[in-house]
Amino acid sequence: MKRLTLIKIHLYLSGVVLMFLSLMALSGSLHLFLGDESEKVEEVAKIVITEKLSKSDLTSFFAKQLEVLDSSYTYDYIKGSAQSQMSRPTTRSFYTIKTDSNFYTIERHDPSVLKSLMELHKGHGPRASRLILGILGLIVIGSLLSGLWLGISSKPYRKITIVTAATGITLYLLLFFL
Repeated sequence: MKRLTLIKIHLYLSGVVLMFLSLMALSGSLHLFLGDESEKVEEVAKIVITEKLSKSDLTSFFAKQLEVLDSSYTYDYIKGSAQSQMSRPTTRSFYTIKTDSNFYTIERHDPSVLKSLMELHKGHGPRASRLILGILGLIVIGSLLSGLWLGISSKPYRKITIVTAATGITLYLLLFFL
């Protein structure tokens, strides 16, 4: 492959994922620096437990309750256990149901913008976003590898490419083994 072709491929891949990579870095940094993301939580129903439900029965019960509580509300799926479940995606308003000794408590959660960004960062957005984010992640890897190859294959940039890549790997390993 000609060097100019590889440069074009690298630039195309980089251009496609520029905003994606920036948002992932921004949401991760904000999470690390600002910490706990906020959300407004409102209890919308408290239902007396007459019998304990299995996980699948609780999911059906929760889905029926959501239809009754908010008929215009839509969600992709419900995730959780026999003790607590949540509707997804959690990047926008969502509901949870929790079991305690006597009640099923249903709450509505309205995440802040920062919380929504972090939920998307973690892959808790709509189901369709998972495939898109996975593809974008692969494009990021392609962009990084093509950039690394371009740096190593160019004599003037070879030394700095190797030094910066080794520095990044060293920092990663130090943080990993802390």
